[in-house]
Amino acid sequence: MQQRGDIAAQRVQVRVTNTSDAPITVTAARLSSAALEAPAGGDTKRPVTIGAGRTTDLPVALSAIRCTSGDPSPRVALRLGDDEEPTVAATDALGVLGRLSATQCDRDAVASIAHVSATAVTPAVDGFAGLVLSIEPSPDAAAGSVDLVALRGTPLLRFRGGGEAALGLRIAGGDPASEITVPVTPIRCDAHAIAEDKVGTLFDLVARVGGREVVVPLDRSSRVAADLLVFTAATCGLTPG
Repeated sequence: MQQRGDIAAQRVQVRVTNTSDAPITVTAARLSSAALEAPAGGDTKRPVTIGAGRTTDLPVALSAIRCTSGDPSPRVALRLGDDEEPTVAATDALGVLGRLSATQCDRDAVASIAHVSATAVTPAVDGFAGLVLSIEPSPDAAAGSVDLVALRGTPLLRFRGGGEAALGLRIAGGDPASEITVPVTPIRCDAHAIAEDKVGTLFDLVARVGGREVVVPLDRSSRVAADLLVFTAATCGLTPG
C-alpha cells in the first residue's frame, strides 16, 4: 500500500500480519515486481518485532519504476531474524504498482519529447509567487510534439484562476529550451496543514501526447519544494516578514 506521506518519499508500505502464535522479528524486507527496475528495500533500520496476531507496515523505498505491460504483481522476501529469506506472493488490492507503472509510461511518453520541471520560485508579489517551469525539448526534430494543457494545484497551493492553470503550449522536438512562470498562492493558512504537509508541493501536469490526454507528476527539486513552503508560511503570516 502507499500512504499519503509515501508519495513524495517514493516508497510503499509492505503490510505484514503475523498469523502465528508467537512474535516474529523482521530484519529485512525486499519487494520485487515487473513494475520495478530492480528489487526494492533491504535491511530494516532496526529489527521489527511483530506480536502474534499483529499487523505492521514496513516502509520500502522504491527502486526506479518501469513502464511495463507485464503483470506487476509483487513478491516479497522477508528475513526473520538470521533465517533465510523465503519469497512469497503479496497482494496489491489497491493496484499501487500497476498505477505507478502506468504513470511511468505516461511520463516516458512526455519525456521523449520534452522534459518539463519546476526549477525555481520567484519572490511573491501581491500574495502570489511565480512557479518557474523549465521546458527542455528533445534535440530530435523527429520526436514529435506534446501539448502542455494545464497545471493542477495541490492541497496547499492554487493559481489565479483556481485549482487549474491553463498552459496552452505545443512543444516539438528540436524546439529551443524555454521557461514559463505560473503564479501560485496558498489555499489555506492553518499552521498544522503546512507543518504536516506531504503532497502540498506536488503539482500534476496535464498533457496531450500520442492522441491521448495524460496526467503526470511535475518534476521538482527539494529546493523548490522548500521554497514553496517558506513562501506559504510567510504569505500566511506564520513567519516573520
